[in-house]
Amino acid sequence: MKVIVNGLDLSSAVLTVSKAISSKTTNPVLEGIKIKASGDNLILTATDTELTIEKTINADVLMEGETVVTGRIFSEFIKKLETEQIELSKLDGEKLKIKYSDSESEMQVFPAEEFPKIIKDADDSYFELKQADFKKMVEKTVYACATDDSRPILKGCLFEIENNALTVVALDGFRMSVLSSEVLSSSGNFKAIVPARTLLEITRLISNENELIKIKVSKNALLVEVDNTVLISRLIEGEFIKYRQILPTEFITNVRVNKNLFISSIERASVVAKSDKTNVVKLDIKEDFINVTAKSEIGNVNENIAVNMDGKDIVIAFNGKYLLDYLKSCEDEFVSINLNSPIEPCVISSIVNSDYTYLIVPIRINS
Repeated sequence: MKVIVNGLDLSSAVLTVSKAISSKTTNPVLEGIKIKASGDNLILTATDTELTIEKTINADVLMEGETVVTGRIFSEFIKKLETEQIELSKLDGEKLKIKYSDSESEMQVFPAEEFPKIIKDADDSYFELKQADFKKMVEKTVYACATDDSRPILKGCLFEIENNALTVVALDGFRMSVLSSEVLSSSGNFKAIVPARTLLEITRLISNENELIKIKVSKNALLVEVDNTVLISRLIEGEFIKYRQILPTEFITNVRVNKNLFISSIERASVVAKSDKTNVVKLDIKEDFINVTAKSEIGNVNENIAVNMDGKDIVIAFNGKYLLDYLKSCEDEFVSINLNSPIEPCVISSIVNSDYTYLIVPIRINS
């Protein structure tokens, strides 16, 4: 293999694929990046067997071939050569020669045949929408995914296509975010549970939000191609929570509040409350206002916010961070807070866009 490539292009490609390098593995080749010179291109691939990222860049290929370099070291080294024209060559032995300006270095490599075979067959089902819309749907839901391994099914978002409408759902046992939107096209009705990590990596690939993105799904894998980058991910297997059964449909108390005023008050209360692990913010909801309070060893906050309320007065408490996650992702000026009791889940929704709904479980307090 012998190839000449622009240093900035190579550094950017290495950075992109390195997100899929395995950090915990007993197989050293999974810590590597596969480099393949073919035609007029240099193709870089990294995988941890759960997530695979492949990036193709233009190059002057003098001799076709492939090898695997140690990912972290190669990435750090190439980043220092972004202003150079780089020549990569592997002729004999177990080393890759890197030439730049009047200098050269060598790095040990792995045999390319030891690198896992990448299968690109995730094309049984698909949906297509604007990149900006996909990014928005991920950002408005993925924060509610579980982060621990106790229930692996909750470490991803459910993507559900029904009648050309996409619903994305994430929950972690304490809150749930649900967002629906029309897609431009789809292959029909289907479901898939996509790891949160995969979704965040796809959003990082998005470069032109006005262009379309096509998500292809097979039984066990997802595939997407954006800007000469192919991302392949395993899907999470199992049955997702029946989220529609969790959402209440009737409420005793309904509150309409200015979102930005509510955010500011919750943020101030959280400054005091976050010294406690549960970050408790108490809401005393009355006819004309919400009394927002928080107490901890370092102090207390007591504020009133004007609201419109129908129904019964109620005192309820939440983790302040969980409230802010939804409020900051909602784009509307006012939100609706819908409640039944101090111990039952609360539903917050956009007044203008009813397709974006958030359920949050309260914290039991002595009122």
